[in-house]
Amino acid sequence: MLTPDTAADPEPGPITGVVAASPGWRVNAYAPRGTDISAVPTPSHVVAWALIPNLLEPGGSTVQPVFVAGARTWTPDQFRAAYGESLELKVAPA
Repeated sequence: MLTPDTAADPEPGPITGVVAASPGWRVNAYAPRGTDISAVPTPSHVVAWALIPNLLEPGGSTVQPVFVAGARTWTPDQFRAAYGESLELKVAPA
């Protein structure tokens, strides 16, 4: 149930479940023109799917890809928090 406390805090919750991804998917990153991306590692293949609680979403959670970039794994929320909210991440066939 959405309460005034949760409505004011739209941040996703911790990862509550992970399932291995089948081969053949990757994440592509897009940045607005003129954005310095020299320090941003290039995303690559999707290794898993994560269930993340979010009371503002239908069903109370979202499924996000877990992908490899810069020798570690990330969810899109983690990657944007580290490298910029303006980055757009899209899952595509590899």
